[in-house]
Amino acid sequence: MEDVAGERPARSAHAPVPHLIDRRGRLRLAYEPVADLARGTICGYEAVERFPEALPPEAWRTEALRRSLEPDFDAFVVGSVLQVRESLPAGCFLSFNVRAATLLREPVRRVLGRAGALDGLVIELAPRVGRRDEVRLAAAVVELRAAGAAFAIDDVGGDDAVLRPAAIVRPDYVKLSSLLVADVHRAPPRLALLGAIVRMASHFGAAIVAQGVAKIDELDALLQSRVPLVQGPLIGVRAKTLTPVAFGLSAYVRERGGAMLEPGALAPLVEPLATLTAATTAAAAFARDPELRWVTLVDEQRRPIGLIERAAFARGEQPSAELLVVSPANGIVETVRRAMLRPPASRFDPLVCCDADGAYAGIVHVERLVEALARAAEQGSDAPLGG
Repeated sequence: MEDVAGERPARSAHAPVPHLIDRRGRLRLAYEPVADLARGTICGYEAVERFPEALPPEAWRTEALRRSLEPDFDAFVVGSVLQVRESLPAGCFLSFNVRAATLLREPVRRVLGRAGALDGLVIELAPRVGRRDEVRLAAAVVELRAAGAAFAIDDVGGDDAVLRPAAIVRPDYVKLSSLLVADVHRAPPRLALLGAIVRMASHFGAAIVAQGVAKIDELDALLQSRVPLVQGPLIGVRAKTLTPVAFGLSAYVRERGGAMLEPGALAPLVEPLATLTAATTAAAAFARDPELRWVTLVDEQRRPIGLIERAAFARGEQPSAELLVVSPANGIVETVRRAMLRPPASRFDPLVCCDADGAYAGIVHVERLVEALARAAEQGSDAPLGG
């Protein structure tokens, strides 16, 4: 029924929490696929609750808290997730979000206990854990892991606050915040932060899952950083059913992933970069993207003929034609030696990477070369670095 203004009356802000719980039915869930970049396949799904009524999830939780029903509400949500595991495609996991405090409540523990084996279930915890809950959480993790559950730390974006809960949980997965992933290919500081998180996850024996991947360039940057698992619009949208889904980029990922895993090769460090066919258009390129520092100048055959740096261009300098050209198959140690033999003024300029036909493929920052050497030294890697 509409009012005189022709608009529908506002729906009640109070969510019918008791009715939802008392129905004893399954909560509506949506499932977002997770891709394995090493195999180019879907390896898991994240379950996200979808409540009835036109109210956000926060409104349901707030109303449950107001009615002192929050523990029962949380148990209902967890129970709904557990009931759909039987529909999981073979070889896939099912993850869901839960707060540490929620995991410790008796109704939730009772639901998990009744489920018996928890194989294939990944429990995602927020990166912040209350100090009072740490000891109990550590004990709960041990108990649930013994039943087959795996654990993830969710929404990691480089905050030091993640280190303490990671040490308590010893996660199987570390999930990157979508804010960190967004346009990571254009943000060297975030790429460096990503490398630090990858190293931290390696210390705990955890696999990285990048969330919110929406662009090919982001996917390439994650491949280059050796991130094994990704999810987001580029991989697949959330769906109502837990069934095998087609992964449109599987062939691309397998081809790129193979190159990234080549021991000691430059391929993982190559970054795509904007190209121009005339230096006169550099001003427009820099204006469109405030974070853009370098632009590669190419000829009609896409062969690199110059590099333009933002600050140098602003000073009126001409593009540098003294390019160090490398191949994705070149070794890291060999390439570092060549870079360090350049004159001091250009020693730390990016290297230009070309394919077998001489066509431009991207650039390699010297900083990433040094980081790769340092990472190999830290890990005591015996893998050849092409030197």
